[in-house]
Amino acid sequence: MNFSRKLVMREISIPEFKVKYSDVFSLRNLYIMLHELLLEEGWLGMEGDSDHADVETLYSENVYQRGIHRGGKEVWFWWRAKKLLEGKYSGYIRNKLDIDAHVVYLQTVEVVHQGKKMNVQKGEIEMFFRARMELDYNNEWENHKFLKYIKPLYEKRVIHTELEKREKELWRDVYRIQNKIKQYLQLRTFIPVPEPFFPRQFGWEE
Repeated sequence: MNFSRKLVMREISIPEFKVKYSDVFSLRNLYIMLHELLLEEGWLGMEGDSDHADVETLYSENVYQRGIHRGGKEVWFWWRAKKLLEGKYSGYIRNKLDIDAHVVYLQTVEVVHQGKKMNVQKGEIEMFFRARMELDYNNEWENHKFLKYIKPLYEKRVIHTELEKREKELWRDVYRIQNKIKQYLQLRTFIPVPEPFFPRQFGWEE
């Protein structure tokens, strides 16, 4: 498989992955699922926190009224994670993953799931996964008075095969995460609670 390689500022990026979904889902459960999935795959927060307390770098929420557009909440959240690799080059190469999620028209609705009524959200969510390999991430070679000059040759000739191997592994890792999230969203089947045929005349009726 051929990859479009981009080596800028000691990083090799892979193509972006994306998930787009529009239906009923639970944003809270998606949060939990994503957290558990990253732990399972060996991804940590940028400070190395295994409980992901530092993984979220942005959470933004806006509420819109009907009439401006379809109404509901708009939510942005950004997650930043890293993965330390094993093996001979673990001190030179590490993986980084950016997850950006954008939710629009988010509203709480009542549904029936497995015979029980529950409140979930309905809206549209789009998630972007941008992964890359960071080379010489501790700047040991860059700050060395001799190694910084042979670093380009080292990456191009000595560890070229290893970089290609790691790049393919990273591609498969992110693809697996994307696929699991797709499966999670598609497997959530809810039965919407039907609205009454005649509109209510008051704000609340028993």
